[in-house]
Amino acid sequence: PILMKKFIRGIFLFTVAVLFIAIIADIAISKGLRCTERGHFYTMNALMNQKMNADVIILGNSRAACSYHPSILDSILGINSRNLGVSGQPFGISYLRWQLYRRNNIPPILLIINMDYGELNMVTNGFEKQQYYPYISDTLVKPYLDLYGFTWMEKHIPMYRYRGDHKLISIGLMELLHIRHDTKGEYIKGYSNKDWLWDGEKLETVLQNGKVKDQCNLKVVALLDGLLAEADKVGTKVIFVYAPLINKLKENLDEQTSLDAYHNLADKYHVPILDFTQMWICSDTSYFHDANHVNAKGAEIFTKELAFSIDSLGIFQK
Repeated sequence: PILMKKFIRGIFLFTVAVLFIAIIADIAISKGLRCTERGHFYTMNALMNQKMNADVIILGNSRAACSYHPSILDSILGINSRNLGVSGQPFGISYLRWQLYRRNNIPPILLIINMDYGELNMVTNGFEKQQYYPYISDTLVKPYLDLYGFTWMEKHIPMYRYRGDHKLISIGLMELLHIRHDTKGEYIKGYSNKDWLWDGEKLETVLQNGKVKDQCNLKVVALLDGLLAEADKVGTKVIFVYAPLINKLKENLDEQTSLDAYHNLADKYHVPILDFTQMWICSDTSYFHDANHVNAKGAEIFTKELAFSIDSLGIFQK
């Protein structure tokens, strides 16, 4: 019995020690990751830790992130804009970013929502879920963890979500200890793009598989409806913008369901729709990285054209 008690006591003390170390390590790594500007952490950390108070906020998926250049909008319109585009995720996650923005900032003058096929959907994958690792206890983030595929152990056991990710652990610790500040990704106010060469492989695969049918989740449409109602209440103007994509892809889309949803909401809240899918660059692959995404040259041309269109609406006229 005495040996058994010592054994049990030893196991208990060992477990407590391991748990204590795990908690301290989790806190340290998470604190460091909240400071990094690397990749998909850039915008998430800015939302959590900075006062943006932008005149213009841009919401959408990766097509928003790589198409709308805030610095160009700022220079032409004389404003302060911020791109909150989130790669690989539809509007369900854009709504989370809007909630995070509203918690810490005054309402923007203008909200640009990138309308898109498949955008009116909820998150269905864990793409770039690491950006939420430092914030799993946040009240606004918590409801989205299951949607991103977080397991019970990842949500509740210290360090478990960091298991095996030595690069992420290293980034967090080096940020914490001020050894290296990581800015890999070259973001400009949430925008990131490069002069990528055209890659038509994905387009050919899509065309071979027939019409692309979008998905329109009624819960997400309701989220967008609620966002528009909130914007109307606080005096924020909203425009829907359909950013450029390659003509062949546009012609291959079965997107009437989502287009009807956008147009119904636009009529309800008097939201202008600016459609750039017939813009001249849409027939020239030299301005695109792939069928969905413009490269840096395409983004510059599109953003300038968008800025002039916004200016013609008189939103910022004093």
